Amino acid sequence: MINKKVWLILLLPILLFVSCQNKKKEETKNKIQDKAEEFKVFSDKSVEKVIEEFEKNSRRNKISIEKFEKLTFENKNYYHSKINIKKNSAYTINYDGIEVTSLVVKIGSVTGTDLGTIEDLVVNLIEVSDENIKDEEARKLYAEILAGMKEGSLSNELSYKNTIKYAITISKDTGELIFIAQQI
Repeated sequence: MINKKVWLILLLPILLFVSCQNKKKEETKNKIQDKAEEFKVFSDKSVEKVIEEFEKNSRRNKISIEKFEKLTFENKNYYHSKINIKKNSAYTINYDGIEVTSLVVKIGSVTGTDLGTIEDLVVNLIEVSDENIKDEEARKLYAEILAGMKEGSLSNELSYKNTIKYAITISKDTGELIFIAQQI
């Protein structure tokens, strides 16, 4: 009888310790999963999923785009979609193998009268680049990149907290604006 009580006393702390260890492992596993879902960025998705998100976001943001077409240029692969609301403008998805490497919006001839439309096109790309970024944050990010342009410079880039580098370049000669989102 005493042996059984001693075994029970010894076994109880061991069972309690093992139970706590399993709970800690489960909490760690949940934290890792939460962290993985924290950054839902374009580079973690298939080309098809990114295209789907561009189409969905563009409809929601009332941006008319054409169907994405696959292009190959100098042994590099792209999906390209013309933007119907701005002449000589397009979204491009660059990919290598099955990995999406960058998202680009090229906007032909920037004028002072269409700055709102240009902002909408860039915000749409930012939202597609990271589904956790919503309209207000995307607009602030775009404004921050523009504000960071040094006097006399027509380009700027910013590495954001989501591990994406956002960059803008405006052509001095043509007025063409290129905005890119690229995984760091």
